[in-house]
Amino acid sequence: MSVFDRLAEATLRENREGEIPDYIVPHLMEVAQHPERHSDQEWAVEILLMQVEDYDTYAESGCCKTAFSIEDIYMSLQRLGIQMDFWT
Repeated sequence: MSVFDRLAEATLRENREGEIPDYIVPHLMEVAQHPERHSDQEWAVEILLMQVEDYDTYAESGCCKTAFSIEDIYMSLQRLGIQMDFWT
């Protein structure tokens, strides 16, 4: 299974389980469903996958950062050239 397939699977699973917010799903799926656009940045997609799998709404709330926040995912999406007007 490719990193893009794994990203799609993780995104849908984490969203279904109430972890990943609905508003970010289309942007994650844009990466997952268009591997030809991001094949030269597979390393960045691997990082994004890790962030999706280890996402926590409260990642920034404690003294130690043990998970990834929505800001981490946003920065990875930006690195991949995904535009998200709601964040600007």
